[in-house]
Order: sequence, then C-alpha cells, then structure tokens
Amino acid sequence: MPAPYTSSVASDDHRRAVDLSGAAVHLFRFNGPLELAYEYFCDIPAVFSLLPDVIEILAYGPNRYRLIVGATDGHGHAMAGYFDIAAVFEPFRAIRITPVDDGPLIDLTGFVFPGQLFAEAIFYPHAHGTDVEYNVELAMTIPVPKVLWFMPGHVLQAIGERAMEHKMNHMIGGFSRAIDTDFHAWLSTVRE
Repeated sequence: MPAPYTSSVASDDHRRAVDLSGAAVHLFRFNGPLELAYEYFCDIPAVFSLLPDVIEILAYGPNRYRLIVGATDGHGHAMAGYFDIAAVFEPFRAIRITPVDDGPLIDLTGFVFPGQLFAEAIFYPHAHGTDVEYNVELAMTIPVPKVLWFMPGHVLQAIGERAMEHKMNHMIGGFSRAIDTDFHAWLSTVRE
C-alpha cells in the first residue's frame, strides 16, 4: 500500500512549484526459481518500460539510465518528469535503484521537471518459487503552470497530494499487472 504523501509549495517572483513525494510496496510471487526471477529483474530497461506512462528509457552509461515519464496535471497541461538512476546489483539477493545527477542534458520541451527515484527489489526464494518485495519511492518538484499561479498555496498542496496519491496507485497497480504477465511470458520463452 502507498505510504503517506508529502508536499510543500515553494514560491518566489519567478517560479511556483510543488514538492511531492510518495512511496509504495508490492510483493510479487513468481512460479520460477530465484536465478530466473533475478535474471528477469536485471534487465532494467525492460522492467521499467512496464511502468504506466513511461515515454522512454535511455541507457547513458554502465548501469545508468534515464527514465522519462509523462503526466498531465488534470487541467490539460502535458508534463514529463525524468529520473536519472543507477542500478546496483547484489547477485541473487537484491537490486537497488538510486538517483544520480550525472545524466546528459535534457532535451525536452514543455513542462519538464527532474525527479528522484529510489527502488529496491529483495528476492526471497522458497520451495514453490520466488517472492520479490519491491519498494519504490518518488520525489519531485513540479513547476506550477502560470495559469494556476492565482491559486492559494494550500489549494496547490492539496491538488499535488491527491495527484501524487493517484499517480502512485496507478503506477504500482499497472506495474504489478504488467510484470506478472510479462514475467510469465518471458519465463515460457526461457524454458523452451
């Protein structure tokens, strides 16, 4: 279930933004041995492409990736968040995703904002397969479109919190359905 969401509104003469964060945990149960479940999750671009609203995943260095995720603010404004991440592998035990700030210059137009993504997959083998506990946390500062600058800070905060709660539920729900289907399809090709 998603953890509590936080937000705060920053403003100055030039910019207004909402700082948001959220977290979710999901337990995947795979009918396959530890080695295959771990191998599957090691393909970071393939796994992260299963997240809802992913626009693109770019590999820009060894175990370095940029994840670009699209969104709307509910008022017709298209936005994109990007997350530069590094993958750290602990063979057959864990895969950790941490934010980094060494990505290439971003070349997107419109409302584009950076974020931080933390994720951890912990592998638990057992007699009937492998369980994977997946934790994900997001943090981002979203610029407020000028058309919404008239709104009081507490209203922007409430909108931001509801949007983050919806996004986290949408993301983990879609991710879990997609991974379950994709893993079993992948497993059938590996076993042939």
